[in-house]
Amino acid sequence: MTEISGIQALLAAASRCRVGAVYGVPGFPITDVVRAFLDSDEFAAVSGWFTNEKAAFEWGLGTSFTGKRSFVAVKHVGVNILADPLMTAMIHTIGAGLVILAGDDPDAASSQNSQDTRFYGPLARALVYDPASPQDVFDYTVQAFAMSEKLKAPVIIRLTDAVLKARQSVCFGSDDTVPSVSFVPSVPSASLAPEIQNACCDSGVWDYRTKGRYLRSHFAGDELLFEAAAGLCSIENYPSLDSVADGGKAIGIIASGKCFDRVKDVLASLPKTHPTCARHSFSVMKLGIVSPLPLSQIRAFTEAHETIIVAEASESFIEDQIRILGDVSGGVSDGVFGAVLGKRTGHLPFGDVGGGDILFALEHLSESFVKRSQDLDIYKRPAADPYFCDGCAYSPFYDMLKRLKQETGVYTSGDVGCSMYGIVSPYFVLDSAVALGSSIGIGAGASMTSGQKSIAVVGDFGFFHSGLIGLAEAAHHDVPLLIYVMYNSAAAMTGGQETFDPEGVIRGVLFGGGAKEPCSAHSVHSAHSVHSVHFGEQEGDVSQKIEELYALSLKELKRGGISVIVIRWVCKKIV
Repeated sequence: MTEISGIQALLAAASRCRVGAVYGVPGFPITDVVRAFLDSDEFAAVSGWFTNEKAAFEWGLGTSFTGKRSFVAVKHVGVNILADPLMTAMIHTIGAGLVILAGDDPDAASSQNSQDTRFYGPLARALVYDPASPQDVFDYTVQAFAMSEKLKAPVIIRLTDAVLKARQSVCFGSDDTVPSVSFVPSVPSASLAPEIQNACCDSGVWDYRTKGRYLRSHFAGDELLFEAAAGLCSIENYPSLDSVADGGKAIGIIASGKCFDRVKDVLASLPKTHPTCARHSFSVMKLGIVSPLPLSQIRAFTEAHETIIVAEASESFIEDQIRILGDVSGGVSDGVFGAVLGKRTGHLPFGDVGGGDILFALEHLSESFVKRSQDLDIYKRPAADPYFCDGCAYSPFYDMLKRLKQETGVYTSGDVGCSMYGIVSPYFVLDSAVALGSSIGIGAGASMTSGQKSIAVVGDFGFFHSGLIGLAEAAHHDVPLLIYVMYNSAAAMTGGQETFDPEGVIRGVLFGGGAKEPCSAHSVHSAHSVHSVHFGEQEGDVSQKIEELYALSLKELKRGGISVIVIRWVCKKIV
């Protein structure tokens, strides 16, 4: 068999499951996944980029309700945005299978945080799969669509860059492992027979008030959730050199995701003469589903071992639940079954867990707590990190903004993406850079409380992602604000996906419609203004443009209302 990557395994599973749509929002590590679908002959016509995860998920719901299976692919922080409709979809019921591909970044290699998607499992009562290999990716995806249709609810697959890039020979099995979709798409609902209508979306839920729908989802789904979790729980044994002839218990390791493969690699690579291997035998429990956890199996496994190591990426999600399980079950040794070692005890680090980290934990089994270094110097940014590409407008823009801030002292909020680098050396011009599209809302809040017109800097992708909402609220509350929208025609940091011109939308929000001048019916609009500044070889010398922008910015800061300056250039990543 030919080795394939985790991404290729996803494509194969999508083909096997006859997926009808792929809706993605760019961001590490999901960008390469959606790009692979867009580049494939089979899925290019039904795949597309979105600027907002809630919108992408809502499209997925519409696709599900009309009888087609779909992926909604987002990075971990994107799950926050789609969480609102997700929570209600869990009790609303859906039609065809809907699978959320959530790209986690355990070491925050290319993200604003290392958020752990697994916590959305218990919050939404959703199945969360955590594949360890390309084979798992294929198998779990096939099962995820089947479970989504059994539960009539969305299902989450947690993916990491390591799993997506891993390569393995994959067995695809037979087509009969995939249930056919029992839906009739593209037919007006009024013409469907009642039994077909119910198959598309269970209208029976609306016989109940919200509390009834909530309880109904528990009664209908909880047993299926735990059965699925138990079905993807397996154990592998690694005997020691002299086994446990003295009657002692073996060491148990509980792992999920890529950590499972890394545990196996470490145990397989250790010579039998290694002190750890000579003294202990090991059993490794693999969890394919991490929400819900297979509690009965974990309880039995934990009771059979004197020490448990929990190897998991990001947070201590599984480890903490095992400790709680020990408390309620009357476990020994401070409320847990024997010793549970992991992130909380310092044996393994928070964030990603590599082979060296697992070996460290094995070599410190005798210690109940290991004090880890808290030296953060290795994570400091380089003093002269070239954040912007040569010729990028951000660099001269931030030089200008630094002068402007030194003169005016106004609060300046930034965004994530390329624009966030204004907060670090050599610029130090932004006072905050929290989340995608958040700068306009933060700037408006600063203006409201300080009584001074603040500045907000947002990229074009961030503006359409959620900054547009902040602009509408600022206009509604008549808050003075100077907004720079950096329109470079691309989501530059996530691969250069095309964005669209924001100026018409901005004018529509501020002036009502797309008019060039304020509407006479709304006198408050007369204080607002929209300008465009073009950077580019055809637009003249950049230094002259910067001076014009500086003068314009000073003028706009002194007037009331909302001032929007759209700074235009073409990102070199898409030229």
